[in-house]
Amino acid sequence: MVGGGSVLVGVAIYGQHLYNAWKPRKVGVYGTSMVGKTTLDRYMTTPGEMEEIAEDERTEHFKLITRYMLPKPTRKRISWQGEKRVVYSADIGGQERFWNLWIDDMVARQVECVMYVFDDRAFAGGPEGAEQVAGFKYLVDRLIQRDYRYRTLRSRWKGKKYTPRMLMLVANKADRFFDKKAAELWQQNRIGEHKIFDPFRDDLIRLQKARLPTKRAFMATRVGWNVEPTLVELLTS
Repeated sequence: MVGGGSVLVGVAIYGQHLYNAWKPRKVGVYGTSMVGKTTLDRYMTTPGEMEEIAEDERTEHFKLITRYMLPKPTRKRISWQGEKRVVYSADIGGQERFWNLWIDDMVARQVECVMYVFDDRAFAGGPEGAEQVAGFKYLVDRLIQRDYRYRTLRSRWKGKKYTPRMLMLVANKADRFFDKKAAELWQQNRIGEHKIFDPFRDDLIRLQKARLPTKRAFMATRVGWNVEPTLVELLTS
């Protein structure tokens, strides 16, 4: 009887592993301009050495009459230490005129996991940093107030009950700020206490009160550091 139970447990674990490896996951990657979203999209598609993306190569979207068109999501396959995940995500611009597309993308695709990407400029201050903080607040406001703009009757019907399962706040370009303190917090699994997240704490608290789970992570997409582990953690959550 004990042996049979062990077999059943083993079969269940193996079945869960296959489920995680092959079930497509809908991920929304959002954030303001030049924080590394496009680099992340390209890295997930083909891991390797990434080149810097010039400012004049920022993601743009075609405008049809009065509405910007949503890009189609593409399939990526993530692997890390034997764990595999299938991800569908789209590369959406970070300029303020495109922020509404983040919400449109979430609702239209029923995104399960949201990644908001920022970099060290958010902590340093200045107009670019303020924009990163404002972009996150915009996203949080829409999620909490359920202030969605629907593109079709179908998305309106689906959006009435929509809430993502998880939101991860990703501090990108960690190669620029990963100091001794960050290393200590990393080893102790306490990176959420790092000062890089300070500008976003009020909105993180608002999400917790609204019962929307959040996580925080470090990443350096251009050099491919901690990309796969972060994605596997997010999609396992």
